[in-house]
Amino acid sequence: MCIVLVSCIGTRLLSTIYYIEDLDSLRFALSMVEYDVAKLQPHFPAYPVFCFVAKLLYSLIRRYALAFSLLGGLSTFFIIFFTLKIAKIECTTILGKFTIFAIFMNPLLWLMSNRYMPDAMGVACLLASLYLTTAQVDNNKGKWCFNTIGFFLAGILLGIRLSYLPLLLPALVIRLLKHPNRLKYIVAGTFGILVWLIPLLWITGWGPLITAAQTQSQGHFLDFGGTVSTNPGLLFRFTKLIESVFAGGLGLYWIGRHPITVCTTITLIAVVVLSNWQTVRRWFIEKRPVDRLLTLNPIILGCVFYLVWIFLAQNIIHKSRHVLPLLPFLAVGIAFSCNRIVAVQKTKTTTNSKLHRMICPFAWGIVVIFFISYSYVSLYTVVQHTKPTAIAQIHKYLYNKQNQEGNKLQIVSVPLITYYMASQALEAEYITVKSEEDFVQLDKLETGIISIGSPLPNRVPKVEKIFYHNPYVNRMWSELPLYEY
Repeated sequence: MCIVLVSCIGTRLLSTIYYIEDLDSLRFALSMVEYDVAKLQPHFPAYPVFCFVAKLLYSLIRRYALAFSLLGGLSTFFIIFFTLKIAKIECTTILGKFTIFAIFMNPLLWLMSNRYMPDAMGVACLLASLYLTTAQVDNNKGKWCFNTIGFFLAGILLGIRLSYLPLLLPALVIRLLKHPNRLKYIVAGTFGILVWLIPLLWITGWGPLITAAQTQSQGHFLDFGGTVSTNPGLLFRFTKLIESVFAGGLGLYWIGRHPITVCTTITLIAVVVLSNWQTVRRWFIEKRPVDRLLTLNPIILGCVFYLVWIFLAQNIIHKSRHVLPLLPFLAVGIAFSCNRIVAVQKTKTTTNSKLHRMICPFAWGIVVIFFISYSYVSLYTVVQHTKPTAIAQIHKYLYNKQNQEGNKLQIVSVPLITYYMASQALEAEYITVKSEEDFVQLDKLETGIISIGSPLPNRVPKVEKIFYHNPYVNRMWSELPLYEY
């Protein structure tokens, strides 16, 4: 596992990004300079544990981009470590190596480990809490200790990534119902919350924190959060959820994607079909005692619960990162399927089906082709991630334009884009538009206007540029037009 640790940290540091890719990343980058929830640095729920650890690393290495990548590399390692623990897989086995590689090379997980955001660290803490909460230990004292730490980490998770709690809830509730002395678990979870809540209240203050919580919660669920209340099309949401899991999360084919994703998809389908799902059945029933199957039920329930949660209450239309906690479990499924068809070559018994015996000579080839194409998609996406997103390209273009011409720019756009530009030392006169009525204020301006996102009514632009980035790197503002008048 030492090699895995070094590889996780080394590769994530090599793929560090040195630009602000979107508004969410901007808020976390600003929190490294000044942590202020009232100023949305970052926005509520404040992510105090993540920001504290990231700022600690930043104070040591003095580069916030590298601090985020270092934290992402460490998080990736712990995601691998606790996934193996949950699935009871030895890292030295072929199955263990398949699992490690499937998680290590996962495209979305790699992207999020370089992003200036807490998602990767949140998944690591979630899996650690899940493993310890559901742990079955022969020694009752050891079992109590494991489960107690699991509840403590559940409290810590709320200070890293609050929205991941639904996946953990079934495991916490079942453990509480099964244990007669549940007060110790409740105290441990409460202590995990107080560890970060007390400093947060001291830094922010009760009033500003409550105001930020109310404003952000109302905005998320009723205004800008992309929930089912603001984007009610259920079929469209379901399509985007499937795209997030398979295309964004696993690098598989979707309309408009690179042809190599077709190869990844076909070989993965072949692996799953040829394994005939016997891997899951044998692992649960033939190779594992029934009591171990029962310990996995909270995890299965948690995944279903979490899927419903993000479908209804998260912005799955514009942000595929919400499926991140599900990917380690999907990676385990892929690893088991690969291991099953490869193992056919070693167990040529009469119990194997005719189809299994026929594919023996091709088993390794199918698996190798899958992992090669899977890795290519990941690496290609990661390399593209090192290049600026559309909004970052526009910022650089306008910054250079201002330096060359020396005139103060007049920028027209929606509030989120003007905030992004203004927060990164682009001095300009910002004109924010939220509706058609706001365009009236532009009547007194004849020339020198730059519009980002949409053209101005009743005007013909002198220059029109379109900035673009791969939407599977980041769905947010993957294509942004700029108009100069």
